[in-house]
Amino acid sequence: MSMNLKKDLAIVGGLFLLVVALLIFGRGFTTGTFVEQRQEATPSQQASSNLTQDNNNRSRVSIKTLSVFVEIARTSDSQKKGLSGRDQLAINEGLLFVFDTPAKYAFWMKDMKFPIDIIWIDGSPAGEKKIVDIAENATVEPGKNDEELKRYTPRADALYVLEINAGLVKHNNLQIGDVVNFELQ
Repeated sequence: MSMNLKKDLAIVGGLFLLVVALLIFGRGFTTGTFVEQRQEATPSQQASSNLTQDNNNRSRVSIKTLSVFVEIARTSDSQKKGLSGRDQLAINEGLLFVFDTPAKYAFWMKDMKFPIDIIWIDGSPAGEKKIVDIAENATVEPGKNDEELKRYTPRADALYVLEINAGLVKHNNLQIGDVVNFELQ
């Protein structure tokens, strides 16, 4: 057996072992799996989250495969501030705006440091809440004054608005008309 043939066999054998190792040990390390695993936070992760710990100000929102713990913005001040000024939002968290009357509530990215998806939800009298509009990947706009900031306005009236990390709408295949589940205390 020539020396070149031995080298070639050693390289092929090494590559084969590398492929086998990646197949065996690399399972479960895709981005999609990471997102799905992070959505179900452990109790200790929930306790150490960035969101307010007041249980009257928290809820869980579920839409299809999406499940996030949300801080509830009911007051004018908390609605005005929103997520602005925060450095990040955990993958399994969001902010739910609760308004008194249905309307076309516009949102902007003033003082935001990360992109988000915005979901407008109706307040059906029948009790079943549905998505009425979605703005995917609302991006940060540093250096713009208030008049230059893009306004995200829904096509239909909404009673609730959910802000979550950008990309979760697409990852969970959320669409207008999807049923939204949550309870307010």
